[in-house]
Amino acid sequence: MGFLFIGTTGDHAGHSLVTWAITRRLLERGFRVGFLKPFGTQRVNINGHGFDPDALLFKETLDIQEPLDRICPYLLSDEAWRDRGSETIHKEIRTLAKELSDNKDFLIIMGADHIFLDNASRGVSDISLAAGLEADFVLVDRYRDKARSVYSILSASSLLKERLKGIVLNRVSPPLLQEIIDHMIPPLAKKGIPFIIALPEDPFLSFQTLGDIRDVLEGEFLFGEADLEQPVGGMTVGSSDLKGELLLFKRAYNKIVLLRPYLPARENDPIQGRRSIAGILFTGGRTPPPQLLTAAKKAGVPLILVKGDTFSVLERLGQGPPPLSPQDGAKVRRMMGLMDRDNALDRLLQETALFPK
Repeated sequence: MGFLFIGTTGDHAGHSLVTWAITRRLLERGFRVGFLKPFGTQRVNINGHGFDPDALLFKETLDIQEPLDRICPYLLSDEAWRDRGSETIHKEIRTLAKELSDNKDFLIIMGADHIFLDNASRGVSDISLAAGLEADFVLVDRYRDKARSVYSILSASSLLKERLKGIVLNRVSPPLLQEIIDHMIPPLAKKGIPFIIALPEDPFLSFQTLGDIRDVLEGEFLFGEADLEQPVGGMTVGSSDLKGELLLFKRAYNKIVLLRPYLPARENDPIQGRRSIAGILFTGGRTPPPQLLTAAKKAGVPLILVKGDTFSVLERLGQGPPPLSPQDGAKVRRMMGLMDRDNALDRLLQETALFPK
């Protein structure tokens, strides 16, 4: 049994997705994997109870039998535990980690939203937790600029020392990727920094899916639920993108047309008629006429019925994507594909000495 701590320097680095990719690879290799996220970083309410969405995600994807309040014991916005003191919290987490790792090959411990104590209000840092658990550590850092990432990596290395086994430098602008690989990573390696994976920014990974949109809007699929993993790269209330069987939808005013992402080579394509449709939302909670449903089925375009007027729905969609859910399998497969270039994901895990070479 081994403890693998996955922490982040924050700034929407893709922490949850990288953690999911690592757990998927361990499962593919036949390992028994447990999960612990000591401190919640977001909160979702289900049936009047608050939960951390990462805990929900990994409980389902790893088929964890333990209750949610054990795999994420200290929820965000729950003040009850904050007076216990850091020593008591450390002891509770060590005890819980030991229990959750029983009959497991790996216990994945997911850090909070920042590894450094000065950006946490709980009084217990990921660095101190990793030390107390004697856990190997993988750091996820979002690349903003060279100076900031180098500083974060060197700072984490100085605090984690030999526990730092690898770094995922995520969301690098594609034109800068080769420069990072050739001129940033080698000097860091000479300073003793362990294995670094540099991953390009991939718009696909930041898109919402039809399933996400259905969940955010509490909508209902009228047709096409099998395509709930289809990514959505944009939306419009216009009708210029409606072609063929879908021309009939020009008569419907309570609709939002959801557009598929452009492929990278066509991202700036000015010809709007080339955009393909991911799905159509019907707003107002009113079921569309049968002929529109028939046209959508012929065109193979999913239909989702949602409550609320068109403008309020657009406002809710503009608030950003929801947390990852088990329906985001396409995203984790995409992330694993990026991490598998040059066998980098396996090489990263092999650095921990917990994963066989």
